[in-house]
Amino acid sequence: MGMMSVPLYTPIDPATTAAKAYPAFELGRNASLVLRERVWLIQTGIIEINLVDSDGNLCFIGLGTAGMAVCGSPDLCYEIQALSPSRLLSFTAAEVHASAHLPRLICEGQQYRQYYSDLLLKAGHYPTAVQRLYEVLVVLGQMIGVSTPAGVRLPVRFTHAQLSRYTGITRVTVTRLLHHLRQQQRLWWGRDRHLILLGQDSCCPKNRG
Repeated sequence: MGMMSVPLYTPIDPATTAAKAYPAFELGRNASLVLRERVWLIQTGIIEINLVDSDGNLCFIGLGTAGMAVCGSPDLCYEIQALSPSRLLSFTAAEVHASAHLPRLICEGQQYRQYYSDLLLKAGHYPTAVQRLYEVLVVLGQMIGVSTPAGVRLPVRFTHAQLSRYTGITRVTVTRLLHHLRQQQRLWWGRDRHLILLGQDSCCPKNRG
C-alpha cells in the first residue's frame, strides 16, 4: 500500500488550562462509552469506534488515537471501546463554536481519523484474504505502531475476533492466515502475543517525516 501524507494535528495538552476547562472521561482497557450529541477529542490511548444502528447492532468504522475527533449528532450514535487506557475530552457544539482554537483542532482531528478510516476501508477491498489481513495490519502499524529492531510492534494485543471484524474474514481464517504470514516471515509474535510486522519500521508513526 502506498504511503500518503498524514494530516497534521495539534492535540490539547492535558496539563493546559484549556484542557482543564472541559470534561474529561477516563476509560480503562475494554471499557465502553456511548457518544451522543457532543464533540469528543481523544487525548490519550487507543479506541475502537463503532456505529450503533437502529437495532442496537455495532458496525465497526475504525480506530481512534490521540488527536482524533468524533462528532456525535442526534442522528448518529457511536459506541467506543478502549483498547488501552484512554482519555477523552468532551465539548458541546456551542463550546466548540465559541472557542478560538477548538474548531481547528476538531476539524483536523476529524480529518486525521477519516484518513485512517479510509486506509482501513481500502485495505479491506484487496482481492485475497491474506492481502486483506496483511494490509489491515500495515495500516494499524502506520497508525499506532511502535518501532523495534525487528519491525513495527502493535501495542494492542488484537484478538482474532477483532481482526475478523476489521477485515471481514472469518475468525478461523484469520488464525490460519496469521500462521501463514508468520511462516513467510512477514510477521511475528512472542510470548506476549503482540504482533510485530517484520521489516516495516518505516511505517511507524514516529518515523514519518
